[in-house]
Amino acid sequence: MPLGLGRRGILELGIACLLAFSPVSVEADPLDEISALADPQITQEADGLEMDNPGSIPEQLREDWQRKDYLFQIPGAASVLGPWHKLRSMLDEKYGFKPQFSFTNLTQWASDTLPLATEDHASGYELIIDGTWTFRGRGTDSPSMIGFEFLTRNRMGTEIPPVPLFTQIGSLYPTTVAFGELDPSVGQLWLQHKFGDHFGFQVGKLFPISAYDFFPLKNFRTDFLDPIHAADIVIPLPERGLGGFVMYRPQPSIYLRAGLHDANADAEKAGFDSLFDDGELFKIFEFGFDPGLMKQQPGRPPFGDVHISLWHQDERDDAQVDNGWGFVVSGSQRFGRLLPFLRYGYSEGGTQGPALLKQMVNGGMAVYDIFGQSDDRIAIGVTWSEPADRTLRDQKTIDMFYHVQVTPTIAVSPTLQVIFDPVRNPIEDEIVVGGTRTRFTF
Repeated sequence: MPLGLGRRGILELGIACLLAFSPVSVEADPLDEISALADPQITQEADGLEMDNPGSIPEQLREDWQRKDYLFQIPGAASVLGPWHKLRSMLDEKYGFKPQFSFTNLTQWASDTLPLATEDHASGYELIIDGTWTFRGRGTDSPSMIGFEFLTRNRMGTEIPPVPLFTQIGSLYPTTVAFGELDPSVGQLWLQHKFGDHFGFQVGKLFPISAYDFFPLKNFRTDFLDPIHAADIVIPLPERGLGGFVMYRPQPSIYLRAGLHDANADAEKAGFDSLFDDGELFKIFEFGFDPGLMKQQPGRPPFGDVHISLWHQDERDDAQVDNGWGFVVSGSQRFGRLLPFLRYGYSEGGTQGPALLKQMVNGGMAVYDIFGQSDDRIAIGVTWSEPADRTLRDQKTIDMFYHVQVTPTIAVSPTLQVIFDPVRNPIEDEIVVGGTRTRFTF
């Protein structure tokens, strides 16, 4: 549900304050001042069932709170942020409450556009306040947790934000997810409970993209940007909205996950009307396993994953979208510093169906520990896409990024995409889209 009360003025004031403090809030804290943040009993929910995917709130917090290799420190910043870090550690240790603020900017430039296009570059931001509260069962294998997320997105110094840039270049799908326009909203508010090592559930207002189709680089804030890698758009996962899923691990290396979600979800709305009045659902079931080629670390996602996701979406009458179904087969495996991956997706529903793509084949490689920094990585993905609308030609893309941890709380990622045969731009055989992403956490 959007929050009003002069939202434009509140938004501008919040961004101004964030930018004013970002030079010090991105400091590299001395280890003695943030030693509590490195305690695995504080920063990890290592007990019970592992059920959090990349991009989910618990997994993002784990990644952001862990100690990092970085390029340099900003002198004097620790004295400014030290009290906040100590307060955050105390809240976590005593009450199981983990709050966080983050700000991410993305700017992209296109080498060519459609003849009548007016924009060849775009910039936007995402501002988030999120966190978790383990209010019951801390230190046991059956904890209860509440997750929350307040967010807003908008353009930043350009006529358009990055998401609609694809309409200016004639691509089949956007060059990024998330960096569009969104009024200040409660994006997520959910309850999660685990029953030992085998069973768990999450229910409330969820972000389905971060719950299904496990992929280690599926995080638009830190890894791939494009909808193939960051969202796998051959699965028409709904926006943030009401729903839930259950997960069962009969063995540590095998999992089953099933979920129901509001097919008409809108991140800016509570969603009770669309879910209970329309009753149009998105359903998904997954079966997956870890090949066990690298030993899993407690409280972290596996290094290897092979799974199949089966989905069905009801017809959406008001949106004039037919029902449809499909599946994805995905595999990834970490080998030391290397992470190869290969994925295939298929959907059935036609031009008016829920999925933009009929088929997709995607594969690539990531390399970690670049220049000796364990949190740095470089990755490349190659994708062939067949549109659901068969009047359009197939499109091929190459996507690359380099994630470098500049300080413990600033990460910078140069990005590059090459789009071959953009489906709605017959004039150009290829278009290059360069970009840079900067993320602040504190």
